Amino acid sequence: MTIIACLHAAESNAAVFEQALSALDYPDVQLLHRVESELFAQTQTEQGLTPEIADATRATIAALCQQADAVIVTCTTLGAAAWQVDFGKPVLRIDATLAKVASRYHGNILVLCTASSTMESTTRLFSAFIPGDRLAVELVPRAWAWFNQGDTDGYHQQIADYITGRAECPLGCIVLAQASMSGAEKRINTTLAVLTGPQVTLQAAIEALA
Repeated sequence: MTIIACLHAAESNAAVFEQALSALDYPDVQLLHRVESELFAQTQTEQGLTPEIADATRATIAALCQQADAVIVTCTTLGAAAWQVDFGKPVLRIDATLAKVASRYHGNILVLCTASSTMESTTRLFSAFIPGDRLAVELVPRAWAWFNQGDTDGYHQQIADYITGRAECPLGCIVLAQASMSGAEKRINTTLAVLTGPQVTLQAAIEALA
């Protein structure tokens, strides 16, 4: 049995990844979930990832590496702590995996976030894979308030409405950068590819262990 650990900032993302794994149909893969909501809450208070929060995040990842074959950091804010660090086992950032896949598309790439704390690290990361003249990283206003209120349907609808109301321009694909956003995909009326983190990152983790 292959074990992939998922480090979440929100408990609700555990179910999102379980659903994604079920859709991929890998019966020999099991997920181990760890929720660090307090660490994420600290990033909101501090307006970003401080050295202390980064150290605590890396310690958590190292502990998960002792229990699993690979680790996925599903929180884009905390994921910055894992960048270019060797843990001895595959450790995947959800946003880095999405950036690699998005870079294969032609045309402009629209990356959407809902948490303001992740904007800087997400922009920096996607810019490493996609030229700036083809990249737009945008914050969906007010959506995060719906998420914090526990209204998942309203949260996902805010994301879909933002895309619908956005001024049209040629795009190669749309990226929903945070795991919590993945449920909005089915509400988005577009012929474009809409990339979501859970399935993309799980597939990448499984391939890394092959």
